[in-house]
Amino acid sequence: MFKNWFNLFNLAILSLFATSSFAGEEDLYDFLWLDPDKSVYVLQNKIYPKDKSFYVDLGLLMNQTNKFQDTSGAQFKAGYYFSEEWALEFDYVKYSNLNNSALDSLIAVNGVVPFIQKPLSSSSLFAIWSPFYGKINTFNQIYYFDWSFGLGAGSYTLESNLDTVQDNTQDIYKEENVGAVLLKTNFKFHINRNLHLGVELLNTNYQFGTPKNPNSKGWDQNNDIIFSIGASF
Repeated sequence: MFKNWFNLFNLAILSLFATSSFAGEEDLYDFLWLDPDKSVYVLQNKIYPKDKSFYVDLGLLMNQTNKFQDTSGAQFKAGYYFSEEWALEFDYVKYSNLNNSALDSLIAVNGVVPFIQKPLSSSSLFAIWSPFYGKINTFNQIYYFDWSFGLGAGSYTLESNLDTVQDNTQDIYKEENVGAVLLKTNFKFHINRNLHLGVELLNTNYQFGTPKNPNSKGWDQNNDIIFSIGASF
């Protein structure tokens, strides 16, 4: 009796996670409560396969890094899945910057301008890995999603007041272009076979100087949240 209840309990736990699985349609699971020499194959057909497909996305971003700027922007990306799990993606981001209240208050109270970096744009090429897909049932409607990760490299353009930040008589910004290593993770929610919505976290890493050591470059980063709409074909 105890063994039967234990088996039912394990089945219930497994069913809670049945809506999410790895991207491969045929996966092997070893259930500990079965005989040691038994294994189970789980087959879950994909409604929206990605293999040999193109996609194009347009997005709006909110910056999460810049303390003294209200930074927003737009993203364009296009990619091709050459297998069900792997894709190559081109990503272009354009930024817009405005002084925020934190900067205005600092200048008004202390009469100084802090060190500021303003992102302008980035162009990058990503390798995309999509190991997870799943479905959510809400209000008797099933929605399908994919969860992917990306590693990329590219060019990052920004402007800063590094050369004049210690001179209170002027505040001049200089534009620079640096190499960048980028990381991302993306949730893609399918509306239908051709349309999808996305939420993405984009992390840009680059080397740049500081007012204390302007000639010694250390690693810095920029983080964005991007909401997008796209098409697959």
